[in-house]
Amino acid sequence: MLRKTLHFLSNSQERREASFDSYSSLHLKTLQKRINREIFAHVEYPNYLSGDIEGKDYVRNAKAHAGSYVLISLDVKDFYPSINFNQVKRIFQYFLKFEPGTSELLAKLTTFNNSLPQGACTSSHLANLVLHNVEYHLAQYCKTARLTYTRLLDDICISSNSPISKEKISRLIEKVSKMLRDEGLKLKHRKTRVSSRSNPKELMEVTGLWINRGAPRVKSAERRAIRVEVYCCKDAAQTSLTDREYHKAYARVSRKVAMLNHLNHREASRLRRGLSEILLRFDIHEITKTEKVVAMLMRASIKDREKHSFILNFNKTMNRLNIVARTDPKLAIRLRKEMAKCRPTKRTSATLYDQPI
Repeated sequence: MLRKTLHFLSNSQERREASFDSYSSLHLKTLQKRINREIFAHVEYPNYLSGDIEGKDYVRNAKAHAGSYVLISLDVKDFYPSINFNQVKRIFQYFLKFEPGTSELLAKLTTFNNSLPQGACTSSHLANLVLHNVEYHLAQYCKTARLTYTRLLDDICISSNSPISKEKISRLIEKVSKMLRDEGLKLKHRKTRVSSRSNPKELMEVTGLWINRGAPRVKSAERRAIRVEVYCCKDAAQTSLTDREYHKAYARVSRKVAMLNHLNHREASRLRRGLSEILLRFDIHEITKTEKVVAMLMRASIKDREKHSFILNFNKTMNRLNIVARTDPKLAIRLRKEMAKCRPTKRTSATLYDQPI
Protein backbone atom coordinates (compact mmCIF):
# COMPACT_ATOMS: atom_id res chain seq x y z
CA MET A 1 0.00 0.00 0.00
CA LEU A 2 2.82 2.41 0.82
CA ARG A 3 4.44 1.58 -2.52
CA LYS A 4 1.24 2.59 -4.32
CA THR A 5 1.21 5.85 -2.38
CA LEU A 6 4.81 6.61 -3.30
CA HIS A 7 4.21 5.67 -6.92
CA PHE A 8 1.24 8.03 -7.06
CA LEU A 9 3.21 10.92 -5.60
CA SER A 10 6.31 10.34 -7.72
CA ASN A 11 4.44 10.05 -11.02
CA SER A 12 4.99 13.70 -11.84
CA GLN A 13 8.08 15.89 -11.56
CA GLU A 14 5.86 18.63 -10.18
CA ARG A 15 4.90 16.50 -7.19
CA ARG A 16 8.50 15.50 -6.55
CA GLU A 17 9.44 19.16 -6.33
CA ALA A 18 6.44 20.13 -4.21
CA SER A 19 6.92 21.75 -0.84
CA PHE A 20 5.70 20.52 2.56
CA ASP A 21 2.75 22.92 2.34
CA SER A 22 1.41 21.38 -0.86
CA TYR A 23 1.65 17.93 0.64
CA SER A 24 -0.55 19.04 3.53
CA SER A 25 -3.42 19.28 1.04
CA LEU A 26 -2.80 15.60 0.27
CA HIS A 27 -3.58 14.50 3.81
CA LEU A 28 0.01 14.57 4.99
CA LYS A 29 -0.87 13.18 8.41
CA THR A 30 -2.39 10.08 6.81
CA LEU A 31 0.72 9.56 4.69
CA GLN A 32 2.97 9.87 7.73
CA LYS A 33 0.89 7.30 9.61
CA ARG A 34 1.32 4.95 6.66
CA ILE A 35 5.07 5.53 6.77
CA ASN A 36 5.09 4.67 10.46
CA ARG A 37 3.06 1.51 9.92
CA GLU A 38 4.90 0.26 6.85
CA ILE A 39 8.46 1.35 7.67
CA PHE A 40 9.22 2.34 11.25
CA ALA A 41 7.04 -0.35 12.84
CA HIS A 42 9.46 -2.91 11.36
CA VAL A 43 12.68 -1.29 12.56
CA GLU A 44 14.49 -3.12 15.39
CA TYR A 45 15.81 -0.33 17.58
CA PRO A 46 18.83 -0.99 19.85
CA ASN A 47 18.20 -1.38 23.58
CA TYR A 48 19.86 1.92 24.44
CA LEU A 49 17.14 3.91 22.62
CA SER A 50 13.77 4.90 24.11
CA GLY A 51 10.99 7.24 23.09
CA ASP A 52 7.98 6.39 20.93
CA ILE A 53 9.20 2.79 20.73
CA GLU A 54 6.82 0.06 21.88
CA GLY A 55 7.78 -1.17 25.35
CA LYS A 56 10.53 1.43 25.71
CA ASP A 57 9.19 4.50 27.49
CA TYR A 58 10.74 7.08 29.80
CA VAL A 59 10.29 4.77 32.80
CA ARG A 60 12.26 1.97 31.17
CA ASN A 61 14.91 4.51 30.22
CA ALA A 62 15.22 5.61 33.86
CA LYS A 63 15.27 2.01 35.13
CA ALA A 64 18.38 1.34 33.05
CA HIS A 65 20.29 3.68 35.40
CA ALA A 66 18.67 2.61 38.68
CA GLY A 67 21.23 1.78 41.34
CA SER A 68 24.01 3.73 39.65
CA TYR A 69 26.68 5.55 41.65
CA VAL A 70 27.46 8.29 39.13
CA LEU A 71 25.10 9.74 36.52
CA ILE A 72 26.00 12.03 33.62
CA SER A 73 22.96 13.75 32.13
CA LEU A 74 23.31 15.51 28.77
CA ASP A 75 20.93 17.33 26.49
CA VAL A 76 21.11 17.93 22.72
CA LYS A 77 20.69 21.58 21.75
CA ASP A 78 17.74 22.40 19.45
CA PHE A 79 17.47 18.72 18.59
CA TYR A 80 14.57 18.56 16.13
CA PRO A 81 15.29 21.85 14.29
CA SER A 82 18.94 20.78 13.90
CA ILE A 83 18.04 17.60 11.99
CA ASN A 84 17.95 18.69 8.34
CA PHE A 85 16.50 17.34 5.09
CA ASN A 86 19.75 15.72 3.94
CA GLN A 87 20.14 13.83 7.21
CA VAL A 88 16.58 12.51 6.93
CA LYS A 89 17.17 11.51 3.31
CA ARG A 90 20.32 9.61 4.34
CA ILE A 91 18.32 7.70 6.96
CA PHE A 92 15.86 6.50 4.31
CA GLN A 93 18.56 5.81 1.71
CA TYR A 94 21.43 4.28 3.68
CA PHE A 95 19.81 2.89 6.83
CA LEU A 96 16.41 1.86 5.48
CA LYS A 97 17.81 1.01 2.00
CA PHE A 98 15.37 2.91 -0.21
CA GLU A 99 16.28 4.11 -3.71
CA PRO A 100 17.61 7.72 -3.87
CA GLY A 101 14.43 9.08 -5.51
CA THR A 102 12.16 7.33 -3.01
CA SER A 103 14.35 8.50 -0.14
CA GLU A 104 14.08 12.10 -1.34
CA LEU A 105 10.31 11.82 -1.57
CA LEU A 106 10.03 10.29 1.91
CA ALA A 107 12.29 13.03 3.27
CA LYS A 108 10.00 15.69 1.75
CA LEU A 109 7.01 14.04 3.40
CA THR A 110 8.65 14.04 6.83
CA THR A 111 10.48 17.40 6.97
CA PHE A 112 9.39 21.04 6.91
CA ASN A 113 11.52 24.09 6.03
CA ASN A 114 14.60 21.85 5.82
CA SER A 115 14.23 20.47 9.36
CA LEU A 116 12.39 17.83 11.36
CA PRO A 117 9.05 19.20 12.59
CA GLN A 118 8.39 18.56 16.27
CA GLY A 119 4.94 16.99 16.66
CA ALA A 120 4.78 15.08 13.39
CA CYS A 121 4.14 11.38 14.07
CA THR A 122 7.23 10.36 12.05
CA SER A 123 9.65 12.77 13.72
CA SER A 124 10.47 10.80 16.86
CA HIS A 125 11.33 7.71 14.78
CA LEU A 126 13.66 9.73 12.58
CA ALA A 127 15.14 11.39 15.68
CA ASN A 128 15.89 7.93 17.06
CA LEU A 129 17.75 7.01 13.87
CA VAL A 130 19.64 10.23 13.15
CA LEU A 131 22.75 9.00 15.00
CA HIS A 132 22.68 5.46 13.57
CA ASN A 133 26.12 5.91 11.95
CA VAL A 134 27.97 6.90 15.11
CA GLU A 135 25.95 6.10 18.24
CA TYR A 136 26.53 2.36 18.21
CA HIS A 137 30.29 2.84 18.64
CA LEU A 138 29.80 5.03 21.71
CA ALA A 139 27.27 2.61 23.20
CA GLN A 140 29.71 -0.27 22.66
CA TYR A 141 32.55 1.73 24.23
CA CYS A 142 30.37 2.36 27.31
CA LYS A 143 29.39 -1.29 27.53
CA THR A 144 33.03 -2.39 27.39
CA ALA A 145 33.87 0.17 30.11
CA ARG A 146 30.98 -1.21 32.26
CA LEU A 147 28.97 1.97 31.81
CA THR A 148 25.31 2.25 30.87
CA TYR A 149 24.44 4.45 27.88
CA THR A 150 20.86 5.45 26.94
CA ARG A 151 19.19 8.09 24.82
CA LEU A 152 15.57 9.17 24.93
CA LEU A 153 15.38 11.47 21.89
CA ASP A 154 17.41 14.54 23.00
CA ASP A 155 18.20 13.27 26.53
CA ILE A 156 21.45 11.31 26.83
CA CYS A 157 22.48 9.56 30.04
CA ILE A 158 25.64 7.66 30.96
CA SER A 159 25.93 6.00 34.37
CA SER A 160 28.36 3.90 36.35
CA ASN A 161 27.75 1.57 39.28
CA SER A 162 31.07 2.61 40.81
CA PRO A 163 32.89 5.94 41.27
CA ILE A 164 34.66 7.36 38.21
CA SER A 165 37.25 10.14 38.03
CA LYS A 166 36.60 13.70 36.90
CA GLU A 167 39.01 13.14 34.03
CA LYS A 168 37.05 10.14 32.78
CA ILE A 169 33.77 12.06 33.09
CA SER A 170 35.27 14.88 30.99
CA ARG A 171 36.43 12.37 28.36
CA LEU A 172 32.95 10.80 28.20
CA ILE A 173 31.29 14.19 27.75
CA GLU A 174 33.77 15.02 24.99
CA LYS A 175 33.06 11.69 23.26
CA VAL A 176 29.33 12.48 23.27
CA SER A 177 30.03 16.01 22.03
CA LYS A 178 32.17 14.68 19.18
CA MET A 179 29.55 12.09 18.24
CA LEU A 180 26.96 14.86 17.96
CA ARG A 181 29.30 17.18 16.03
CA ASP A 182 29.88 14.42 13.47
CA GLU A 183 26.15 14.59 12.71
CA GLY A 184 25.82 18.37 12.84
CA LEU A 185 24.39 18.46 16.37
CA LYS A 186 25.56 20.13 19.59
CA LEU A 187 25.34 19.63 23.32
CA LYS A 188 23.37 22.13 25.40
CA HIS A 189 26.21 22.58 27.88
CA ARG A 190 24.23 24.53 30.46
CA LYS A 191 22.02 21.46 30.95
CA THR A 192 24.94 19.06 31.46
CA ARG A 193 24.72 17.59 34.97
CA VAL A 194 26.94 15.15 36.85
CA SER A 195 25.37 13.72 40.00
CA SER A 196 26.52 11.07 42.43
CA ARG A 197 25.12 8.86 45.16
CA SER A 198 27.88 10.26 47.38
CA ASN A 199 25.89 13.52 47.51
CA PRO A 200 22.38 12.49 48.68
CA LYS A 201 21.17 16.10 48.70
CA GLU A 202 21.47 16.23 44.89
CA LEU A 203 18.87 14.17 43.05
CA MET A 204 20.08 11.80 40.34
CA GLU A 205 17.49 12.53 37.67
CA VAL A 206 16.74 10.70 34.43
CA THR A 207 14.06 12.16 32.12
CA GLY A 208 12.17 13.76 34.99
CA LEU A 209 12.40 10.81 37.41
CA TRP A 210 14.84 10.54 40.31
CA ILE A 211 16.69 7.26 40.88
CA ASN A 212 18.57 7.82 44.16
CA ARG A 213 16.72 5.00 45.91
CA GLY A 214 17.32 2.40 43.23
CA ALA A 215 14.05 2.70 41.29
CA PRO A 216 12.54 5.52 39.20
CA ARG A 217 10.40 7.82 41.35
CA VAL A 218 8.45 11.04 40.93
CA LYS A 219 9.92 13.94 42.91
CA SER A 220 8.27 14.63 46.25
CA ALA A 221 7.26 18.16 45.22
CA GLU A 222 5.49 16.79 42.15
CA ARG A 223 3.72 14.13 44.23
CA ARG A 224 2.53 16.82 46.63
CA ALA A 225 1.18 18.82 43.70
CA ILE A 226 -0.74 15.75 42.46
CA ARG A 227 -2.22 15.21 45.93
CA VAL A 228 -3.35 18.84 45.96
CA GLU A 229 -5.01 18.38 42.53
CA VAL A 230 -6.90 15.32 43.79
CA TYR A 231 -8.03 17.30 46.84
CA CYS A 232 -9.19 20.17 44.59
CA CYS A 233 -11.17 17.72 42.46
CA LYS A 234 -12.85 16.31 45.56
CA ASP A 235 -13.72 19.84 46.65
CA ALA A 236 -15.11 20.72 43.20
CA ALA A 237 -17.11 17.47 43.13
CA GLN A 238 -19.16 18.73 46.08
CA THR A 239 -20.56 21.40 43.79
CA SER A 240 -20.99 19.52 40.51
CA LEU A 241 -19.85 16.27 38.91
CA THR A 242 -21.15 17.40 35.54
CA ASP A 243 -19.37 20.71 35.04
CA ARG A 244 -17.15 20.80 31.93
CA GLU A 245 -14.20 22.36 33.75
CA TYR A 246 -14.46 19.66 36.41
CA HIS A 247 -14.30 17.02 33.66
CA LYS A 248 -11.09 18.58 32.32
CA ALA A 249 -9.49 18.80 35.78
CA TYR A 250 -10.49 15.21 36.57
CA ALA A 251 -9.00 13.89 33.32
CA ARG A 252 -5.78 15.83 33.92
CA VAL A 253 -5.19 14.55 37.46
CA SER A 254 -6.35 11.03 36.54
CA ARG A 255 -3.48 10.80 34.03
CA LYS A 256 -1.01 11.91 36.71
CA VAL A 257 -2.29 9.35 39.21
CA ALA A 258 -1.99 6.69 36.48
CA MET A 259 1.67 7.71 36.12
CA LEU A 260 2.22 7.22 39.87
CA ASN A 261 0.59 3.81 39.61
CA HIS A 262 2.82 2.92 36.66
CA LEU A 263 5.83 3.73 38.86
CA ASN A 264 4.42 1.68 41.80
CA HIS A 265 4.20 4.63 44.18
CA ARG A 266 2.50 3.61 47.42
CA GLU A 267 0.10 6.54 47.42
CA ALA A 268 -1.23 5.77 43.92
CA SER A 269 -3.81 3.25 45.15
CA ARG A 270 -5.17 5.67 47.75
CA LEU A 271 -5.41 8.49 45.23
CA ARG A 272 -7.15 6.22 42.71
CA ARG A 273 -9.69 5.21 45.35
CA GLY A 274 -10.28 8.89 46.04
CA LEU A 275 -10.93 9.57 42.36
CA SER A 276 -13.26 6.56 42.10
CA GLU A 277 -15.52 8.23 44.67
CA ILE A 278 -15.98 11.32 42.47
CA LEU A 279 -16.42 9.81 39.00
CA LEU A 280 -17.62 12.05 36.19
CA ARG A 281 -21.31 12.35 35.40
CA PHE A 282 -23.35 13.93 32.60
CA ASP A 283 -26.13 16.47 32.99
CA ILE A 284 -29.34 16.19 30.98
CA HIS A 285 -27.85 18.24 28.13
CA GLU A 286 -24.89 15.86 27.69
CA ILE A 287 -27.12 12.78 27.99
CA THR A 288 -29.42 14.16 25.27
CA LYS A 289 -26.35 14.92 23.14
CA THR A 290 -25.19 11.31 23.55
CA GLU A 291 -28.58 10.00 22.44
CA LYS A 292 -28.42 12.16 19.32
CA VAL A 293 -24.88 10.98 18.51
CA VAL A 294 -25.98 7.34 18.84
CA ALA A 295 -28.94 8.01 16.54
CA MET A 296 -26.62 9.61 13.99
CA LEU A 297 -24.24 6.63 14.09
CA MET A 298 -27.20 4.27 13.65
CA ARG A 299 -28.05 6.02 10.36
CA ALA A 300 -24.58 5.42 8.94
CA SER A 301 -24.40 3.19 5.88
CA ILE A 302 -22.22 0.08 5.63
CA LYS A 303 -19.80 2.10 3.50
CA ASP A 304 -19.64 4.90 6.09
CA ARG A 305 -18.89 2.34 8.81
CA GLU A 306 -15.62 1.53 7.04
CA LYS A 307 -14.34 5.08 7.45
CA HIS A 308 -11.68 6.23 9.90
CA SER A 309 -13.85 9.13 11.12
CA PHE A 310 -16.75 6.78 11.89
CA ILE A 311 -14.50 4.52 13.97
CA LEU A 312 -13.22 7.47 15.99
CA ASN A 313 -16.77 8.71 16.66
CA PHE A 314 -17.93 5.19 17.55
CA ASN A 315 -15.15 4.71 20.12
CA LYS A 316 -15.69 8.16 21.65
CA THR A 317 -19.40 7.46 21.97
CA MET A 318 -18.77 4.11 23.68
CA ASN A 319 -16.64 5.99 26.23
CA ARG A 320 -19.45 8.50 26.74
CA LEU A 321 -21.83 5.64 27.51
CA ASN A 322 -19.63 4.63 30.44
CA ILE A 323 -20.39 8.05 31.96
CA VAL A 324 -24.09 7.88 31.04
CA ALA A 325 -24.32 4.56 32.92
CA ARG A 326 -23.52 6.30 36.21
CA THR A 327 -26.60 8.52 35.89
CA ASP A 328 -29.02 6.35 33.91
CA PRO A 329 -27.93 2.67 33.74
CA LYS A 330 -31.03 1.53 31.82
CA LEU A 331 -30.51 4.16 29.13
CA ALA A 332 -26.86 3.19 28.81
CA ILE A 333 -27.81 -0.49 28.31
CA ARG A 334 -30.33 0.43 25.61
CA LEU A 335 -27.88 2.69 23.78
CA ARG A 336 -25.15 0.02 23.90
CA LYS A 337 -27.54 -2.45 22.26
CA GLU A 338 -28.20 0.07 19.51
CA MET A 339 -24.46 0.69 19.08
CA ALA A 340 -23.90 -3.06 18.70
CA LYS A 341 -25.98 -2.91 15.49
CA CYS A 342 -23.68 -0.38 13.83
CA ARG A 343 -20.19 -1.53 14.75
CA PRO A 344 -17.33 -0.47 12.44
CA THR A 345 -16.63 -2.98 9.70
CA LYS A 346 -12.85 -2.33 9.76
CA ARG A 347 -10.11 -1.82 12.30
CA THR A 348 -8.66 1.66 12.76
CA SER A 349 -5.27 0.67 11.30
CA ALA A 350 -6.88 -0.72 8.14
CA THR A 351 -8.65 2.58 7.45
CA LEU A 352 -5.30 4.35 7.02
CA TYR A 353 -5.29 2.97 3.49
CA ASP A 354 -8.85 4.02 2.65
CA GLN A 355 -8.38 7.75 3.10
CA PRO A 356 -7.85 9.68 -0.13
CA ILE A 357 -4.41 11.18 -0.78
